[in-house]
Amino acid sequence: SSSSIQAGGPCLKPLWRAAAMRAVACRAWRRSIALSERGLRGNNLRQSSSIVLGGGVDSEPIVKPGVMVHLSKQRHEALLESEIVHFARALQPHPITVQQILGHRDADTLREFLLVELPIRFARRLLLVEALPGWRRIPNLRVVCSLYRDAFRRLRMIPETDPERFRLTLQHIKRRHTNMLMHVVKGVRAMKKTEEVSDEVISTFLNDFLTARVGSDLLTSQYLAITRPAGPTSVIDPHCDPVAVVRSSASDACRLCKFHYGFTPPVDIVDAGNLRFPFIPQYLNYITFELIKNSLRAVAEKYGSFEASCEYPIRVVVCGDETTVVIRVSDAGGGIPPSALDKVWSYLYTTAKPQDEDHASSSECESDGGQVAPMAGFGCGLPLSRNYASYVGGRLELSSMPLYGTDAYLYLNRLGDAKEGIIEAPLPSRGLLSRVR
Repeated sequence: SSSSIQAGGPCLKPLWRAAAMRAVACRAWRRSIALSERGLRGNNLRQSSSIVLGGGVDSEPIVKPGVMVHLSKQRHEALLESEIVHFARALQPHPITVQQILGHRDADTLREFLLVELPIRFARRLLLVEALPGWRRIPNLRVVCSLYRDAFRRLRMIPETDPERFRLTLQHIKRRHTNMLMHVVKGVRAMKKTEEVSDEVISTFLNDFLTARVGSDLLTSQYLAITRPAGPTSVIDPHCDPVAVVRSSASDACRLCKFHYGFTPPVDIVDAGNLRFPFIPQYLNYITFELIKNSLRAVAEKYGSFEASCEYPIRVVVCGDETTVVIRVSDAGGGIPPSALDKVWSYLYTTAKPQDEDHASSSECESDGGQVAPMAGFGCGLPLSRNYASYVGGRLELSSMPLYGTDAYLYLNRLGDAKEGIIEAPLPSRGLLSRVR
């Protein structure tokens, strides 16, 4: 096939990969049958599933190509469980860039790529959760595992030639995963209370998990965008205007501040250059909203009135050169104590009074409950903003002057050629497969 996607190095030929995946399915099927013969022999089974297995790369076909093999429901489940382990431990995701995603608007090619890529990413994330100690005792983490296991199975059962079913499946998965961040954060916090788990272990897990999640969400959103019945679009704006995004996020943050404090300190936005670059406006809006919101809260709480805060406006500067866009958010809200500066990147730390987690904010924990978002208190905003920035090859840094104020610097890749960071996280051994590199 001439169809291909440039995905982090060698050309990915979807049809060749599909043949390789059939070989993987054959090997996993052999293992699952052996397991199910030991554990399920003698059961009276009412339901069964049928799959077609053929030969593949470097493997002998266990049945003739095109022959229908009937499996019991339990054996079919065992096959899928074996595939999850194999996809997570023996296969690697393919890092891609914003420009590569933007440049591939052929829905068939992208679908063939995602039919292989998404199960790999979902399987790795599932095993990341299962590597946490005592995860089965945490209801939220059980929900997370159930959602990813269901998503993996649905994707693996889709024929390559059924684009409509694939699109409907992606929509279904995205709807079910709406509150995924809330479940993960609440789950690890519950684990922290009940298990002997260090803050470092939890922060590492959340960084790995959530950074990987950004990539999957971007890929699925892009496919749904280019296959919209009303006409193709893209989640990536090839001419993103950072100043326009900053103005929009500042407006949202000011409305939220006024709701909570009765007033909002002034925000000055300085456009130091007519910048345009390929970027995801949703991610940029999230990051700048969090930074401006934090500055508004600090100034409002320090000075207590609109009149007093007018002398200390929040200042946002947008500038850049040929390769980098820089956004600085400065405030005179009292700064961050030096002892707490490193802690602000932890998902377990907040400088504000902790909020009731049952009323998680839509901006930080993706709740769809309709409540007005609190100004702070969940600890997700800054570390998640840094994840979004690092995913696209940028970085987020803080510089604080104690008892005076804080400067936040957001550096973004203007070229769109930075590959996503694929986390090489350790995965648990479940006794079925050794790690293949």
